[in-house]
Amino acid sequence: MTKIKTKIPLPKKTHGKGIPPKTEDASKNLSKPLEEELVALNFRVPAEFRRRIKQYALDHNLTSLEVMMSSVEKYINANVK
Repeated sequence: MTKIKTKIPLPKKTHGKGIPPKTEDASKNLSKPLEEELVALNFRVPAEFRRRIKQYALDHNLTSLEVMMSSVEKYINANVK
């Protein structure tokens, strides 16, 4: 059996990463300024609860962080005496 040698051309090299996307094409969080520094808050939740938060966020065009922060703020404000 003889081997067939095939020359495969190398891919063309591109310089840089290309032009950046238009502002309207970029995700909404690129233009949203941070009001304050974010720090880690780590805890575990049931998988179904996490899925519900993520689905709610998707359905309402929010981030999971926005859903959680809004929920906790409403809970705290409702229970302040």
